[in-house]
Amino acid sequence: MTYEYPDHYVVDREMVRRYALAVKNPDLAFYDDDAASELGHESRPVPLTFVAIFGLQAQLAFFEHAGIPIEDEKIVQAEQGLTMLRPIFVDDELRCSIRLDSLRKAFGADVLTIRSTITNQHGDVVQEDYTVMAGRSEPEAGDPIV
Repeated sequence: MTYEYPDHYVVDREMVRRYALAVKNPDLAFYDDDAASELGHESRPVPLTFVAIFGLQAQLAFFEHAGIPIEDEKIVQAEQGLTMLRPIFVDDELRCSIRLDSLRKAFGADVLTIRSTITNQHGDVVQEDYTVMAGRSEPEAGDPIV
Protein backbone atom coordinates (compact mmCIF):
# COMPACT_ATOMS: atom_id res chain seq x y z
CA MET A 1 0.00 0.00 0.00
CA THR A 2 1.32 3.43 -0.93
CA TYR A 3 0.07 6.74 0.45
CA GLU A 4 0.78 10.26 -0.75
CA TYR A 5 0.45 12.64 2.19
CA PRO A 6 -2.00 15.25 0.83
CA ASP A 7 -0.41 18.23 2.59
CA HIS A 8 3.06 19.70 2.36
CA TYR A 9 5.45 21.19 4.89
CA VAL A 10 7.23 24.50 4.36
CA VAL A 11 10.51 24.60 6.28
CA ASP A 12 10.29 27.61 8.59
CA ARG A 13 13.38 29.58 9.65
CA GLU A 14 12.28 29.90 13.27
CA MET A 15 11.40 26.21 13.51
CA VAL A 16 14.89 25.32 12.25
CA ARG A 17 16.45 27.56 14.91
CA ARG A 18 14.27 26.08 17.66
CA TYR A 19 14.92 22.53 16.53
CA ALA A 20 18.69 23.08 16.42
CA LEU A 21 18.52 24.46 19.96
CA ALA A 22 16.38 21.55 21.16
CA VAL A 23 18.80 18.94 19.81
CA LYS A 24 21.76 20.99 21.07
CA ASN A 25 23.32 21.44 17.63
CA PRO A 26 25.67 24.43 17.84
CA ASP A 27 26.39 24.78 14.08
CA LEU A 28 25.95 28.47 13.29
CA ALA A 29 24.58 27.69 9.82
CA PHE A 30 21.28 26.68 11.47
CA TYR A 31 20.98 30.03 13.25
CA ASP A 32 22.54 32.62 10.99
CA ASP A 33 22.09 33.37 7.28
CA ASP A 34 25.64 34.78 6.97
CA ALA A 35 27.13 31.60 8.45
CA ALA A 36 25.10 29.50 6.01
CA SER A 37 26.21 31.73 3.14
CA GLU A 38 29.87 31.34 4.14
CA LEU A 39 29.40 27.59 3.67
CA GLY A 40 28.05 28.20 0.15
CA HIS A 41 24.35 27.81 0.92
CA GLU A 42 21.72 30.15 -0.52
CA SER A 43 19.58 29.57 2.57
CA ARG A 44 19.97 28.00 6.01
CA PRO A 45 20.25 24.21 5.95
CA VAL A 46 18.32 22.11 8.46
CA PRO A 47 19.71 19.55 10.94
CA LEU A 48 19.60 16.03 9.51
CA THR A 49 16.81 14.81 11.77
CA PHE A 50 14.64 17.94 11.35
CA VAL A 51 12.36 16.20 8.85
CA ALA A 52 11.15 13.86 11.64
CA ILE A 53 8.60 16.56 12.57
CA PHE A 54 6.98 16.36 9.14
CA GLY A 55 7.48 12.59 8.94
CA LEU A 56 5.46 11.96 12.09
CA GLN A 57 2.58 14.09 10.78
CA ALA A 58 2.57 12.09 7.54
CA GLN A 59 2.82 8.73 9.37
CA LEU A 60 -0.14 9.48 11.63
CA ALA A 61 -2.21 10.55 8.61
CA PHE A 62 -1.17 7.32 6.87
CA PHE A 63 -2.34 5.22 9.84
CA GLU A 64 -5.73 6.94 9.71
CA HIS A 65 -5.97 6.55 5.92
CA ALA A 66 -5.03 2.86 6.08
CA GLY A 67 -7.39 2.15 8.98
CA ILE A 68 -4.53 1.20 11.29
CA PRO A 69 -5.86 2.20 14.72
CA ILE A 70 -2.52 3.04 16.35
CA GLU A 71 -2.11 6.36 18.11
CA ASP A 72 1.25 8.10 18.53
CA GLU A 73 1.32 7.60 22.31
CA LYS A 74 1.11 3.83 21.78
CA ILE A 75 4.00 3.50 19.31
CA VAL A 76 7.49 2.24 20.06
CA GLN A 77 10.08 2.72 17.35
CA ALA A 78 12.19 -0.43 17.09
CA GLU A 79 14.46 0.46 14.19
CA GLN A 80 15.06 3.30 11.74
CA GLY A 81 17.31 3.97 8.80
CA LEU A 82 17.81 7.27 6.97
CA THR A 83 19.44 8.06 3.66
CA MET A 84 20.04 11.76 3.08
CA LEU A 85 20.26 12.44 -0.65
CA ARG A 86 20.16 16.26 -0.77
CA PRO A 87 20.28 18.99 1.85
CA ILE A 88 17.01 20.53 3.01
CA PHE A 89 16.87 24.30 3.38
CA VAL A 90 14.68 26.97 4.95
CA ASP A 91 11.69 27.69 2.69
CA ASP A 92 11.82 24.27 1.01
CA GLU A 93 8.37 22.79 0.45
CA LEU A 94 8.45 19.12 1.40
CA ARG A 95 6.12 16.32 0.37
CA CYS A 96 5.99 12.75 1.65
CA SER A 97 5.11 9.42 0.10
CA ILE A 98 4.74 6.41 2.43
CA ARG A 99 4.74 2.73 1.57
CA LEU A 100 3.69 -0.02 3.97
CA ASP A 101 6.24 -2.82 3.55
CA SER A 102 4.89 -5.17 6.19
CA LEU A 103 2.29 -5.41 8.93
CA ARG A 104 2.18 -8.37 11.31
CA LYS A 105 1.16 -9.26 14.85
CA ALA A 106 3.90 -10.27 17.28
CA PHE A 107 3.92 -10.48 21.08
CA GLY A 108 0.53 -8.76 21.33
CA ALA A 109 1.55 -5.80 19.17
CA ASP A 110 1.15 -4.72 15.57
CA VAL A 111 4.63 -4.52 14.00
CA LEU A 112 4.85 -2.30 10.94
CA THR A 113 7.64 -1.52 8.53
CA ILE A 114 7.06 1.61 6.51
CA ARG A 115 9.25 3.39 3.98
CA SER A 116 9.03 7.10 3.31
CA THR A 117 10.32 9.25 0.48
CA ILE A 118 10.59 12.99 1.08
CA THR A 119 10.77 15.31 -1.94
CA ASN A 120 11.22 19.06 -2.24
CA GLN A 121 9.29 21.59 -4.35
CA HIS A 122 11.41 20.68 -7.40
CA GLY A 123 10.51 16.99 -7.13
CA ASP A 124 14.03 16.10 -5.98
CA VAL A 125 14.21 13.24 -3.48
CA VAL A 126 15.90 14.70 -0.39
CA GLN A 127 15.53 11.77 1.99
CA GLU A 128 14.51 8.13 2.03
CA ASP A 129 13.92 6.25 5.24
CA TYR A 130 12.42 3.19 6.77
CA THR A 131 10.95 2.69 10.21
CA VAL A 132 10.03 -0.46 12.08
CA MET A 133 7.56 0.29 14.85
CA ALA A 134 5.35 -1.62 17.20
CA GLY A 135 2.09 -0.44 18.65
CA ARG A 136 -1.06 -1.75 20.21
CA SER A 137 -4.19 -1.26 18.18
CA GLU A 138 -6.36 -3.17 20.63
CA PRO A 139 -7.19 -1.84 24.10
CA GLU A 140 -5.09 -3.19 26.95
CA ALA A 141 -6.62 -4.33 30.23
CA GLY A 142 -7.56 -1.24 32.21
CA ASP A 143 -7.79 1.05 29.15
CA PRO A 144 -11.07 2.97 29.03
CA ILE A 145 -13.43 1.79 26.31
CA VAL A 146 -14.59 4.70 24.22
